[in-house]
Amino acid sequence: MTATTQTEALNAARANYYRFLRRFYFQEVDTPLWAQLRQMNIPADCPQPRMAEGYEMLRDFLARHDADILDELATDFAKVFLASGEYQGKGAFPYESVYTSRQGLVRQQAWEQVRGIYDAAGLTLTGAPSEIMEDHIATELEYMALLAERGTVAPAQQLDFLTQHLLNWVPRLCEDMKKYARTDFYKAVALLTEGFLAMDAELLEERSQGNTGSFQLTHVQMNAVLAELSKTYRIFAPKRTGKRGPGGQEIVRYGEISAVEEIVYDRPSDFSAKEAYYPVIQTMFYFTRDESRQSELTDERGILVLAHPCDCNAIRRLDNIFLRNGGQPDLFYARLREKVKLGLLECAQSWDNCFCVSMGSNVAEDYSIALRLTEQVCLVQVKDAAFAPCFAGQAEVGFEPQFVRENRRKANLPVIESTQDVKLASSLPFWAEYDETCLSCGGCNTVCPTCSCFDTVDVTYDETSRDGERRRVWSSCMLSTFTQTAGGGRARSTAGANMRFKTLHKVYDYKKRFDAGENMCVGCGRCIARCPREIDFLDTINRFHDELDAARKED
Repeated sequence: MTATTQTEALNAARANYYRFLRRFYFQEVDTPLWAQLRQMNIPADCPQPRMAEGYEMLRDFLARHDADILDELATDFAKVFLASGEYQGKGAFPYESVYTSRQGLVRQQAWEQVRGIYDAAGLTLTGAPSEIMEDHIATELEYMALLAERGTVAPAQQLDFLTQHLLNWVPRLCEDMKKYARTDFYKAVALLTEGFLAMDAELLEERSQGNTGSFQLTHVQMNAVLAELSKTYRIFAPKRTGKRGPGGQEIVRYGEISAVEEIVYDRPSDFSAKEAYYPVIQTMFYFTRDESRQSELTDERGILVLAHPCDCNAIRRLDNIFLRNGGQPDLFYARLREKVKLGLLECAQSWDNCFCVSMGSNVAEDYSIALRLTEQVCLVQVKDAAFAPCFAGQAEVGFEPQFVRENRRKANLPVIESTQDVKLASSLPFWAEYDETCLSCGGCNTVCPTCSCFDTVDVTYDETSRDGERRRVWSSCMLSTFTQTAGGGRARSTAGANMRFKTLHKVYDYKKRFDAGENMCVGCGRCIARCPREIDFLDTINRFHDELDAARKED
């Protein structure tokens, strides 16, 4: 059995066990389930102590009872999970919101969170009783089964949901089950649930930790790896487009690649990596005269993005904006983001417009593999065990990616600590200078890896039809019409006001909103190269710092 086959078998077994547990919480034990349990080969020895205790208790219970016990089990189910009978409102209520909200009620923050996660994953509740809500333990177990059987979901991502949700409340649920259950059956279920979740967390932690090796491959060998990976992933990397920019230089843009020779690693890309997981145009839904239908993803493969450190760090900024802004994850971003794994393209050289060191984005840590490319060989560091089978039998080397430690240019970031500072920053006279220099073309936003604004447009297929689709399309806060309302009013009416908004967003607003410890800007410098009026955003940041300091002294 190959390493890949072993991983697939393990994931299938995990998914089956999650669904095995789910059935006990979904509804009462019926005759078919009882028959299955009586025929089940219960392990006599289990290394997980709570599971071992649970198996022993279940084995003893099944040996002592026949199908006549089903009525008693149904009563116990109602008493434990519905708090019926003499418990008078006390029980093991199987909803995350009950255990994690201050009020101890259903449909609280946890419910909203998991709803967004499921929507993004395409999980629908089929055949469930109406009372089974999204944060019910049965639904959360089903989601873990879904993650396990999808080969593209990283162990770290699975572990994230397991620890932030199930393990955040189910141990307390299981303690209440053992407290309120009259039969040993549901006490056994509680032990099996506790033990399995703990065991799976350890497994996922082990699979998501540390280096699995570093290898040296020829281009031919690396191309064979890419061919194998392309069965599971769409692979994106900086590549030449064949088109020329304003300066005559060929444009480098992230696109799908199939060979290592396509990857441009000796110059910065003109566009960012975000197009791989946040496309310029996305169809949201289709509509006719009578109905609408949400768009679906047509490619089931994951997405592997081979990106420089600044772009690897930029994706975390967009994650905050689309997934953690307002309590409801953005469906159309999330369903693609779930598929993404990052490959780091070593960037040991600082380019002319880079100021990544000042922005703390020169070093990347959250990646699955790392590559150093030369004309002769590829050096690869594998951190994600899911990629390890592709490198079986390759020669191991001691490779660690190097990072830029100093840029020629540096950013002096303004320090804004109070509402008064914000007012002072907003009223600085130098913003008005951009009224004359900025064309409001939005080119800076187009190439930025952390800009997220979009418009929605309805497109009909012909002038006589009512059939069409709603699309969301990248937009720009620098466009003259960006804040224009239906009545013609504008929240920001000048290019200078837009530049002020953008700058504050990049070096203040984002950091404050998400308490992220990092600014929105990653210092890639693409906006500087893109601007037709040669507006230097780094100069803007530095001048903002100086003008604000001067205004404070005068104030």
